Amino acid sequence: MTLAQARKRYPLVPREILKWAIDNISNPQDLERGLHRLEQAKQIQVKYGV
Repeated sequence: MTLAQARKRYPLVPREILKWAIDNISNPQDLERGLHRLEQAKQIQVKYGV
């Protein structure tokens, strides 16, 4: 996954975290799982104003 693809798919995850994850997590399934969970956490944070 490229940084551009990740930005489109996970828009709420900060760019520096996306870059770090892409550079350091070699397993694509682990990368997608982690980014998906971060995106969900950010959605909850935005929704409830935490």
